[in-house]
Amino acid sequence: MAKNIRVGTMLIADGTRTPNLVILGTQSYSAGWSSILESTSAQLDKELEKAGWTFFYMAGEIRTRGFGSNDQSRMDRAVSHVIDAVKCESCNCLEITQVIRGRSFLGLPYTSVTAHARHIQKSRSFHDLSTLPARMGFRQQQRRLHDQTTPAQSQMSFSNKAVDIWEDEGGSRAVPVSSAP
Repeated sequence: MAKNIRVGTMLIADGTRTPNLVILGTQSYSAGWSSILESTSAQLDKELEKAGWTFFYMAGEIRTRGFGSNDQSRMDRAVSHVIDAVKCESCNCLEITQVIRGRSFLGLPYTSVTAHARHIQKSRSFHDLSTLPARMGFRQQQRRLHDQTTPAQSQMSFSNKAVDIWEDEGGSRAVPVSSAP
């Protein structure tokens, strides 16, 4: 694993598609993830934009803590937790935005890492629905909503029920008034 995680470090999932015009220098960090070398998020965003791709920035912060016997093991655990959270958001990149070392909880030292999920893709809409696998929850819910049928009831039956209820409560229908003898 790379030993140099700091604010501004970006990690990318191995195998992430990028445009041919954008050449990323990377160094292996952990199983399936590499750190992006010599490029800031702003520079990478500009390069991807020129190529017609999008570099999404997910607004919610991911905050994790890593406990361990030494600084490196604490950092590795914290970053591993961040990677797991980014995977859950179906994103392929992340950016470290804060690192706090030297804290302790109940005498156990920990390192705190804050990051934002990022995502590189060609489409301008995040996870274009046409490219999502069918196993994704949203598409399954969407399909279920379209498959459900609701029995239709005419408005006439609703109004007849309302009149019946009104009459049962003492209301009366308009009855023609006949002339008295």
